[in-house]
Amino acid sequence: MRHLRLRRCHHGETMSIVRPVFLAAILTLSAVFFFSVSLFAQKAPLRLGTIHNVTQLRSCPNGYLGGMTCYSGKVEKCQSDSDLGFTYGYQDPDGELAGTIVFHDGGGGTTPALKNGKPTFDGTTYAEEYLNAGFRVIFVEWDSDWENSTNGNLGASIKDAACRPATLFNYLHENYYVRGGMCGQGFSAGSAAVAYSLAWYGSSDYFDNVELLSGPVFSNIEEGCQVPLVPSVTVCPAGEYGCNGAGWPDPPQYVGGDQNLVGTWSGYNTCNQGKITSSQAQSAWKSMSIVDGTDNPSFSYPHTSMAGWLCSNINTVQNNTAAEGDYFYLQFTDPSQTAGFSVTRIDHCDGVEGVTQGVTPQGEVGFDAISAHMIAACVSRH
Repeated sequence: MRHLRLRRCHHGETMSIVRPVFLAAILTLSAVFFFSVSLFAQKAPLRLGTIHNVTQLRSCPNGYLGGMTCYSGKVEKCQSDSDLGFTYGYQDPDGELAGTIVFHDGGGGTTPALKNGKPTFDGTTYAEEYLNAGFRVIFVEWDSDWENSTNGNLGASIKDAACRPATLFNYLHENYYVRGGMCGQGFSAGSAAVAYSLAWYGSSDYFDNVELLSGPVFSNIEEGCQVPLVPSVTVCPAGEYGCNGAGWPDPPQYVGGDQNLVGTWSGYNTCNQGKITSSQAQSAWKSMSIVDGTDNPSFSYPHTSMAGWLCSNINTVQNNTAAEGDYFYLQFTDPSQTAGFSVTRIDHCDGVEGVTQGVTPQGEVGFDAISAHMIAACVSRH
């Protein structure tokens, strides 16, 4: 089903999307089954939700840059999901505008890009770097975990829940993009929010460049959750398209408490819990992944540049962000699919996901490499 773009509107107006009307009488169990399967098999781009009740706040909550102007609102009418509130803040640079960059943090996305006065993107202020380069910056946060579509009940789908950030990204493009590049930067689960929006919700129609830090972490949820465990994978093996740096092993399992979060968000609390998982759970995890094993998602973004940044940390401690990220990056095998593509190995990360403090194979500090790439690649391509 092809989604129609949101119309541009003033702050506080209700956003609306034109939807095709589907009329059917479901009279038998077989008809119910057919209807559910037909929705399940729907091709990207999936339908966006709507934005309501956008209201300017008197002041920004804690965690936003001091000069930001903040708004609250709500995403409604995402398929199979409850409504969810959000806050965003934006700040303009001095001088001519070079473009707009939207940040999405990790975890449930319930903090903006700053926490306790410090950036949560691994301790260095990308936003200030981008402001100095002439970009408008936007932080977003959610009232509760954006991934939790039905409060942990069976039938939950992280892919359905990704409608929420995808709808907000689209709104921010329609209302805040003026000129130059329209770009996104996501960290950990935030990188998955960006990747879902590209693969499933049509954001390649407007994103000119994306920086995906430590992820996308929901590329193949089945491989991260199922028991018996899937063996370690080689990230960026020799010959993988776009890779910068030698390959390294990474176990694909969610660990360190992430398995509990994914279990809650997916509605199956058996995610990597030591007991053999059911075929029903494994099928559900696969179907809600960014890479779901079908030809339904899109991996063709000819007007979008993309850079992935993954921790190796092979001599200390690892989680599965590199393995999960590479499941996504393996879908890109030809220059025609993107306007630019790279996946960079980062050594000596700060913890399991701290690409910002790590170093590239060329010895460049992660922050310098990531911010330089964003500034160079965030140019208009649409």
